[in-house]
Amino acid sequence: MRQLLCTPPGAPNSVQLELDTEDTKGMFEALLIIMTEMLKAWYSPPISIGSISAEHLVRLIAYYASFGIRFDLQEEEIPAVLRINNRMYLQESRLEAMKFQMSHAGKLYTVRFLSL
Repeated sequence: MRQLLCTPPGAPNSVQLELDTEDTKGMFEALLIIMTEMLKAWYSPPISIGSISAEHLVRLIAYYASFGIRFDLQEEEIPAVLRINNRMYLQESRLEAMKFQMSHAGKLYTVRFLSL
C-alpha cells in the first residue's frame, strides 16, 4: 500500500486491483481495508474519519477512481436516535447497496463504493 501511495493516483480505471476474493462481501471488506491502510499511512492513531483533510479526501477519491471504484463519503448530522449496524452489508449482494457507517463529533459518516 505504501508503495502505491508513493506515486500520484492514475487516471480512472488505470490500475488493475487484484483482490483475493470472488464474492462482493469480500470485495467490500477489502475496499474498507484499503481505505484504512491509506488513512494509517497519512495519519497517526487514533484515526478519525472526521479529521480527514480535504486534500487527503480528494487523493482517496482519486486512488479509488484509478481502481475503477467511486469512493462515496456522506456526512450528516447525527439523528436523535442512532443505531449503527455495520453488519447489514452481509445481507446485500450488490456492492452499491453496501455501506459502512461511523460517527464522530456529532456527525454520521457513511462510506460506500460504487462502480465508475
